[in-house]
Amino acid sequence: MRIKIKEFDHYIYSTRIKVRVTDLNYGNHLSNEMMLTYAQQARVDFLNSLGYGELTLAGKGIIMTDAAVIYKAEVHAADQLKIELTIDELTNIGFDIYYKISNITSETVVANVKTGILCFDYNTKKISPIPEEVVKKLKPLIT
Repeated sequence: MRIKIKEFDHYIYSTRIKVRVTDLNYGNHLSNEMMLTYAQQARVDFLNSLGYGELTLAGKGIIMTDAAVIYKAEVHAADQLKIELTIDELTNIGFDIYYKISNITSETVVANVKTGILCFDYNTKKISPIPEEVVKKLKPLIT
């Protein structure tokens, strides 16, 4: 059975990435692991837009607990990609991020990605509640 990833009508953040020749595999198209790398870059950019980072989330950090990728089309060197993301399933300790990755020129969705994110205290090496100031910024963004 194939996995399914929710798709959304509205995304709360977007960024762009140009595919580098070093991102390709022997098939001369985007290497599969790069979709998660691109998702991470979009996540970092999104957190930065809120004044945070993956290790600086109001005194805590984040850790990825799971990931899923559905590949829909080939991507080649110099393609310009738009990565849109949104948040869902916000709990007191984590949330899911959904990404839609599209080729800007062809307007083709090339992948859908989902990552599960938990708040993590890197000092104690334990899962932690999301700081209240972060929850206040995230809650209004969820549709």
